[in-house]
Amino acid sequence: KEGKGPAWANSLFEDNAEFGFGMALSDRIRKDKIKNIIEENIHTIPSPYQEICASYHKRLSYESSCLLYEAVDSIKIKELENMKQFIKTKSFWIIGGDGWAYDIGYNGLDHVLSTNENVNILVLDTEVYSNTGGQASKSSRIGQVAQFADNGKKTAKKDLFKIAMGYPNCYVANISLGSNFMQTIKAFKEAEEHNGPSIIIAYCPCIEQ
Repeated sequence: KEGKGPAWANSLFEDNAEFGFGMALSDRIRKDKIKNIIEENIHTIPSPYQEICASYHKRLSYESSCLLYEAVDSIKIKELENMKQFIKTKSFWIIGGDGWAYDIGYNGLDHVLSTNENVNILVLDTEVYSNTGGQASKSSRIGQVAQFADNGKKTAKKDLFKIAMGYPNCYVANISLGSNFMQTIKAFKEAEEHNGPSIIIAYCPCIEQ
């Protein structure tokens, strides 16, 4: 509900990226429909609200969406009133662990990064398979000791950072909240402001370590 904080939805473990991507795509389609309604009715919109509608149509932003949201009941276009709940801009964050991002859900994550849609991805990287007992994984570093790697992992950590950097319009950041708080805040701010896909890889120590 309005003003009640972020909305959450949960997908199957391996379908995380596709699920979040679908939600973002659905929202963009609704925004396009709102713009079409404005374009089709621009000449019948009362003059005090024409600039607000034109601003939303030309450059969708949080400010322009809030203005249209507040004015929509006064504009008196039924189709637009029916779409009121979809007017405001939304921030979409796809959140998952390293087991998903580096392994079982990697194909979906890679696809989302390649689409140029305005979605954000947060990878909580514990560098082991935490939820199944702390086994070595593609996220574990070379030499790291974990279950199934008693003498140290023999292969290097999968470099998700470099893989994501291969897409020209993808914002990529590594963070560690305990190491650098201000850099963490900066990375989230830049990811949110970036018009396109973004991925933040967050080092997250866990009980298995």
